[in-house]
Amino acid sequence: MVYNVHERVVPASPEQVWELLMNIGGPGDPLWPQEKGRFRLPEGVRPGAPVEHDPMRYRVGAVEPCRRLWFDTKEMTGGHGFTLHPVEGGTLVRHEIKGRTTGLFRLLWPVLIRRQHDAVLERLLDNLEREARRVGAG
Repeated sequence: MVYNVHERVVPASPEQVWELLMNIGGPGDPLWPQEKGRFRLPEGVRPGAPVEHDPMRYRVGAVEPCRRLWFDTKEMTGGHGFTLHPVEGGTLVRHEIKGRTTGLFRLLWPVLIRRQHDAVLERLLDNLEREARRVGAG
């Protein structure tokens, strides 16, 4: 069983954070660390939409505006995604992976993928925080 969490209090309302998350994987995405490979949502953020995340392909699972954006994967039962929680000073943004790994992913997660995933998520949260401050200042 894998349970991996990254979270950050972002100085913006859940609505503002949600608006920024809706750009993820799209043209000009300011959140995804571009040097960390490709992450695209060619049909946008909607349930069932395809996700291209090198080399994996999966789907958008749940979209609950201003609350939850979840992705369903074959490599891990349970999936992964973001939840937003209003807190004093802004929004607690939490990214969780929950589930059992399958196939080759079971071997690669602990030795290779986890470290890369952790680095990408921390950079993504840095970018989200930066963009939220920029939007709030504008």
